[in-house]
Amino acid sequence: MGLLSLALLPARTVVASAELVIAARDMTAKDGPLRRPGGLGERVQVLIAEGGVVDQLARLADPRGPLARLEQLAILTSDDRPLGRALSPGGPLDRLLADGGAFDRLMSEGGAVDRLVGENGPLDRLLVTDGPLDRLLAPGGPLDRLTEEGGTLERALERGGVVDRLLQENGLVEQLLQADGTLELLLTPGSTVNRLIQDGGTLDRLLAEDGGVERLLAPGGPLDQLGELSAALSGLAELEQSLRPLAGLDEALKPLEDLGERLRPLETLGDRLTPLAELGDRLAPLAALGERLAPLEALGDRLRPLESLEAHLRPLERLDATLRPLGDLEELLRPLATLGDSIDSIAATVGGMQEAAEELSRAVVPIGRVAGRLPGAKKAARELDAPKGE
Repeated sequence: MGLLSLALLPARTVVASAELVIAARDMTAKDGPLRRPGGLGERVQVLIAEGGVVDQLARLADPRGPLARLEQLAILTSDDRPLGRALSPGGPLDRLLADGGAFDRLMSEGGAVDRLVGENGPLDRLLVTDGPLDRLLAPGGPLDRLTEEGGTLERALERGGVVDRLLQENGLVEQLLQADGTLELLLTPGSTVNRLIQDGGTLDRLLAEDGGVERLLAPGGPLDQLGELSAALSGLAELEQSLRPLAGLDEALKPLEDLGERLRPLETLGDRLTPLAELGDRLAPLAALGERLAPLEALGDRLRPLESLEAHLRPLERLDATLRPLGDLEELLRPLATLGDSIDSIAATVGGMQEAAEELSRAVVPIGRVAGRLPGAKKAARELDAPKGE
């Protein structure tokens, strides 16, 4: 530096200071860069004001700030977490949104969503005037009752209610989202959700053409049949009314409970009637009676009136009422205890009957032959034998 420069240094310093003062004056003037509207002063004020850029940059370092949230989101979407596996390339979400995948088929023309929002589709029927949605939102309707004071929603949200218990520490939501919890197990490879949305999986089969959902919503399908089922159930209610008179049947049948005790004496009736078995052997000669009745062959014409025997026997249908006094059969059968003595006297009589039967057999054989050849004779015989069999 020369002597001249050294001599002029104070003057230059004064000039520079003056220029600096003039520049500061121009900058701080009312219309200067610092104080004018939209100038540097306002911009600096915006930067350092509360909620400004500087304040927002300071919040980034806050443990609960956006950067911390982003870091937490990065942890949740890492490859070893359920959400990360769901978002990974080739994962469940990739397969769900792939071309020709479940979501593509769901949104395609003629797909489930197209049918859902189509004309006269489920959504159209839902939004029709006085339809389900109108009834849901009507005054005093289900939604009104749900949100009223003391209603279901208020009880669910009150302290200690359902929502409080779900979100409490170690509650159901926490158990679902914890490591190795239910949600993580659902999203692991080969899990239920993966099988649901994979190609050819459950969701594919449900939403396929003529699949489960389409068959369910088809005219005359299960939903329509459920509507018809209500009509059938109303018929069951009428059946219940019809069966109520039978409730008193139990009381009416109680007198028959001791019927077995009343009929027990009949168990010994077979032993008492055993002597009558010998009567068949003694009456065997009567078997030849038909040969002796051959002359009665001309009897057919006279027996034709027996064809109307059925009409004459109809009064026997009332026999049931007549036989009801059999409840007192025990008293009536007691005389059978002396039947043995009577049978001895019958045996003596049978000898004489046998001789008379032989003579009668020789006489009636011709009559039996004639009767057997007559038209309608066999039918009349069957009608005569039928009541005996009954």
